[in-house]
Amino acid sequence: RETKEKYKVNKDSLYHPIERAPRKFNPLKIPKNLQKALPFSSKPKDEKKRSKPTYMTKRAVVMEPEERKLHTLMQRVSTIRNDKGVKRKEQQKLRKEEQQKRLKKSGESLEDYRKTEKKKRYR
Repeated sequence: RETKEKYKVNKDSLYHPIERAPRKFNPLKIPKNLQKALPFSSKPKDEKKRSKPTYMTKRAVVMEPEERKLHTLMQRVSTIRNDKGVKRKEQQKLRKEEQQKRLKKSGESLEDYRKTEKKKRYR
């Protein structure tokens, strides 16, 4: 302290970030006997990755006019429902704020009453 010398820092004591290689796990291998005993929903389903897109991925889904009308109707109903939900939440928020104001006001008047009662009692 008196000479104000700095301490020598040991390089091994310094913190440095740890660099780890990402772990690669081997695929899970289930024995054939066990696979036979499993129900279909639990059996492993291996689909090989395809180099070319399949017919199902390429095709465009075109709705029938009746189906399209039904779809637009359902969209409208859901938007109306969502709007009503938003309005309901806003009204609920306003009601909560009013309730908080009333509680605060009644709490203050109650505190004043208690204060005056204490003054009367202890004077």
